[in-house]
Amino acid sequence: MRVEPVGTLEYPPAAVTHCAAEAEGGSLLERLAEELRARGVEYCQWKGRWSASRWSIGLSDIDLLVDHEAISAFRRIAGELGFKPALAPGVRQIPGVESYFGHDPEVPRLLHLHVHYRLVVGEWWRTTYRIPIEREVLDSVGTGGLFPVPAPTYQLLIFVLRMVLQQRWQPFSNPRRLGGIRSRLDDLETGSDRNTLATILSRHLPSVDLPFFDRCIKSLRDKCSQLERMAIGHQLRQKMSAHARRPPLLALLTAAIERVLPRGLRGMLLDARMRLVGGGTIIALIGGDGAGKSTCAAALDSWLGYDFPTMHAHLGRPPRSLLTLAVGGTLKAEGVLNRLTHRRPSGPSNVELLRHVCTARDRHRLYHKVRRFAATGGVAICERYPVPECFSLAGPDIPDLLPVKASAFGRLLQITEASSYERMLPPDALFVLRLEPELAVLRKPGEPSDYVRTRARLIWDIDWSGTRAQVVDAGRALPEVLTDLRALMWAAL
Repeated sequence: MRVEPVGTLEYPPAAVTHCAAEAEGGSLLERLAEELRARGVEYCQWKGRWSASRWSIGLSDIDLLVDHEAISAFRRIAGELGFKPALAPGVRQIPGVESYFGHDPEVPRLLHLHVHYRLVVGEWWRTTYRIPIEREVLDSVGTGGLFPVPAPTYQLLIFVLRMVLQQRWQPFSNPRRLGGIRSRLDDLETGSDRNTLATILSRHLPSVDLPFFDRCIKSLRDKCSQLERMAIGHQLRQKMSAHARRPPLLALLTAAIERVLPRGLRGMLLDARMRLVGGGTIIALIGGDGAGKSTCAAALDSWLGYDFPTMHAHLGRPPRSLLTLAVGGTLKAEGVLNRLTHRRPSGPSNVELLRHVCTARDRHRLYHKVRRFAATGGVAICERYPVPECFSLAGPDIPDLLPVKASAFGRLLQITEASSYERMLPPDALFVLRLEPELAVLRKPGEPSDYVRTRARLIWDIDWSGTRAQVVDAGRALPEVLTDLRALMWAAL
């Protein structure tokens, strides 16, 4: 039986779509590079060109230096291509640096652009330094792969300064890392010009002369003692002090706590993941049995949760409160007593009705938690979110149980149950996994076929054309369904 909608949960009109993620000629990064070139945006990949095998599939970020005068143009292009700006938690933010995330259906993880409008090096919890050669770096760029890169002399300068500034109490002692540094130095020194390097230093970093720079290279090649290596790092920080930004005290405290706390507790108390600038979002995923809701919700949570705080909630089976457990126990005791006395109730007892009120209350409690999580910037992925179109799957149950002439107490319980759903606002996005009922029966061989067929038909027979719902064909292979859901979800964030 179809239950009439309770309250005012309404969706503004929107197109119902059967999504098929389609790339528009080339990968997302290739389209980004082409758009930036076509619109004349001056930029380069100032570090990380050796790690294309990682950043091209989302395993590390892509460090770009963008002309300060092209900030608006870059933001516009990134937005047009589907990149979304994100912010690190307060103390982790560095002035002059922005982050963008993009979704490419062919890449297993989100792509992360680490965009610098100022050439800043260093970690958020340490002193950061600006290397004031942005204009010169951009004027020197040449082809270097997917993105343009600075001339080797500038790459060498930035690389050496960045590595030496990191040298503190614990010098580079890892042989593997030292070998990687030396191989990159060999590569960069081969193509660089010492006269050009001396000119750059004298014009833009007069406190760092060429002889001292040579000492920095020597320390990176492990051709000096550990004490001398640390002394060189200290001297460079002193010479660069005019370009330094010291971290706030809270950043130092946060970093210290992170080092002390166990990994699990650290993630709970100090979530370092970024928040999308657009704010938190509640995604509802509904469908009949066999449609793959739980599998898809878990996959989406894992996919997005690496970069952003996510929450996976099942409003159809919310955590039960103590009151619900007590009422449930009473209901079981009542059933046992009826069997012992051979009593056959003519209708639902007040305890049974009260159990449905408790379920509605538990769902609203979980809904409240979901809303609060989204308010902090998180993304909540919800199964069985109560929506008026299919309240039969997760919605008020008492109207179907009460007789026409119900008692005053029964009507009070009905009103109480309905109020829990009336106070639930619609989700920010609703995705419907639509599956043909007979296919649902085949996918659930361990369940009664009539039960599975009936619940699948509840979704199959609904006309979603007048709602915000995005309909996805769940009869296809799981990878195809997930591809569509990722694209829809990313568009909704």
